[in-house]
Amino acid sequence: MIRSTDIQPDTYKSGAFLRRWSISEASGQAVCVEDAYAVADTEQATLDAQTERNGKIKGALADVEELEAARRVAEPDAETPRTVTVTDFEGNESTEPQAEWAAYDAAQATISDATNLMNDFEVVRRGQPAETLPVMKTIEETIVDEEGNETTRSVEVVDVEAEPTANPEFAEWQAAWTSVGALNG
Repeated sequence: MIRSTDIQPDTYKSGAFLRRWSISEASGQAVCVEDAYAVADTEQATLDAQTERNGKIKGALADVEELEAARRVAEPDAETPRTVTVTDFEGNESTEPQAEWAAYDAAQATISDATNLMNDFEVVRRGQPAETLPVMKTIEETIVDEEGNETTRSVEVVDVEAEPTANPEFAEWQAAWTSVGALNG
């Protein structure tokens, strides 16, 4: 997986080529699927526009990585004190936030301050879900063991005769992609 720190420098081969970063619709990952621009053969306006696009993608990627990291910070146990008392080398005491709680509080601030683009990008990075979901039905299945004994159990199977239903996760992903896809220019 490409990280925001991997999107630099934009040029390679001693500045002869400019990468063309974009966000993959299928995976939500940063990719270079378009041929790079040969700097010597490309108008400066095109190079400037691509450099700006690359910068927006890198910035959005860094933001969503920060949000994803914040969501992984677990809340400390209730027994963990919120503050600790520390004594300096002169014997003076002061109260400081406990490290686990400070990290958790910072993560919660990141989550609550997340922009719509950050939240949408997080949804897109989970991958494109199926557009529809199968309809399930319960059937009774008879099982015969080696001794000829029969038992019946209920089993969930796909109802092949029913129309699939709309997947609500796809609608959420599609709305998020509209926002994130705009980064591709």
